[in-house]
Amino acid sequence: MWKYLAFVAAPIIAFGIQACAPKSQDDCGFVQNVYGERISWKGQYPVAMYIHESVPQEYVGAIVAAAKTWQDAAGTPLFNIVTNQRVTGPITAQKDSRNVIYFLNTWEEDKAAEQARTSIYWIGDQIREADMRINGKFTYYWNSPGMASFTQASSVNIEALFIHELGHVLGLKHNDGSNSVMATYLANNSDRVNIAEADRSALRCEY
Repeated sequence: MWKYLAFVAAPIIAFGIQACAPKSQDDCGFVQNVYGERISWKGQYPVAMYIHESVPQEYVGAIVAAAKTWQDAAGTPLFNIVTNQRVTGPITAQKDSRNVIYFLNTWEEDKAAEQARTSIYWIGDQIREADMRINGKFTYYWNSPGMASFTQASSVNIEALFIHELGHVLGLKHNDGSNSVMATYLANNSDRVNIAEADRSALRCEY
């Protein structure tokens, strides 16, 4: 039976009910099932991430850069960002074993403070799918050579946001200490793009 957990960039609302597993583990910063096992891809990586046609082309490079940040920290390929084909169709997670990044121009009014939401689905202790939704209601910028950077009061660093959400794709939960990129809140105009030692330590447990 598939189990599901949704992460939001702000504020957190996450619950999970999990199937059988043998023994408890230290969480190491990861989501755990009800038996205390860490939830991750269990060796089934690099994780192929597909990009929906709703994602603006100018942000694709930020996705690739964010994936590289995690891979450099882990010392192993963790993601395969598929850039040569776009996913078409509805802007909704399909639970089809394909990992997709969406960019939504509409968002629930009662959750307007969410910058993004990543949902992971797992069986036992292994992630089988992860879908990411970016809230297009925010204004984003990316500090990249050749791309104009703008910093107005409501601007969010899109690369920093992708780094955070890809951490959730790996199974990491929020960490509000140690300068972690997995901190629940990403402040406006915050260039939080450097993996902290706490994040590297978490990676070593599973990757």
